[in-house]
Amino acid sequence: MTEYEVACLGKAAFPSRRTARRRARQIRGEGGPDMRAYRCWYCDRIHIGHRAGHATYLRTGPHGPIHLQEYAQ
Repeated sequence: MTEYEVACLGKAAFPSRRTARRRARQIRGEGGPDMRAYRCWYCDRIHIGHRAGHATYLRTGPHGPIHLQEYAQ
């Protein structure tokens, strides 16, 4: 899997930072994780992602993502 695929593939691209921030607030309001809007280095579009320290999983692992609860054990 390339860096581009990890960074962009499957993520929603928003037309503006304002729209992305609105969606991030909506996710938080529905009980979801704390998200932030950012401009992607690969596609130069706006995505949303977890704020630092609020990720629900780590991207590393030979069998896919490792959930933080599993990693702590």
